[in-house]
Amino acid sequence: MSALVFAVCEARIGESWYEVASFEHGSGRHLLALLDEATLSGRGWPPEPGAGARAGQEEAQAFGATFLTGPELAVLAAADDDPITLPAWQAFARVYEDAGAAVRVVLWFV
Repeated sequence: MSALVFAVCEARIGESWYEVASFEHGSGRHLLALLDEATLSGRGWPPEPGAGARAGQEEAQAFGATFLTGPELAVLAAADDDPITLPAWQAFARVYEDAGAAVRVVLWFV
């Protein structure tokens, strides 16, 4: 199985979630395994999804939806042998967290 990974970083601004970035990951299989090992897979779509996540929900072939908070993303990044991708996502999310916004990364696979 090969899978495309879609990842959207959302920040809660006011009462709504807004997409602030979208990311890529080189291996869907690898990321699914990391999520499983960290027991962060299979959560489904987040409550009150932003526009990017809603678009993913409408994708008929989407599967494996889950979402991560900043601290969970840090755990996942620490477990990954790729020193760039997930730490970069984490650093980007931390900018919004440091500004006082709630942040999450919504992931799904196609």
